[in-house]
Order: sequence, then structure tokens, then C-alpha cells
Amino acid sequence: MPKLSKEAKQRLQQLFKGGQFAIRWGFIPVVLYLGFKRGADPGMPEPTIWSKVHLLMLPLLWGCLLMLQ
Repeated sequence: MPKLSKEAKQRLQQLFKGGQFAIRWGFIPVVLYLGFKRGADPGMPEPTIWSKVHLLMLPLLWGCLLMLQ
């Protein structure tokens, strides 16, 4: 394996940190976008933003509960 300079290692660390950030904060919005883009299955009601609010609120409530302990 080739030796990397200190600068190259720092650049790789920044790249991986940026990738982690994008995956952590981008996964749920991408899933919601794809769900709304595809639409509902036949016979099901069309999805609305209000029907998905609970998906956004549950992690916030769970985080608050964990902080109170």
C-alpha cells in the first residue's frame, strides 16, 4: 500500500466526514422524496406532507426523552 502524505490523509478524512454528513442528513429526505414522486399504490390515498409529520416528530421526541434520562 502506498504511503500517503499528511495532507492527503487530511483530505481523505474531510472527504469521509463529508460523506458521513451527507448520508446522515440526506437519507430520510431522499426516501420521502422518492415516496412522494412515485405516488401511492392503486387503491391507497395519495400521500400528503401532513400524513408524514409523525415520521419527523418521532425521532425528535425520542431524542428529547433520551436527553432527559
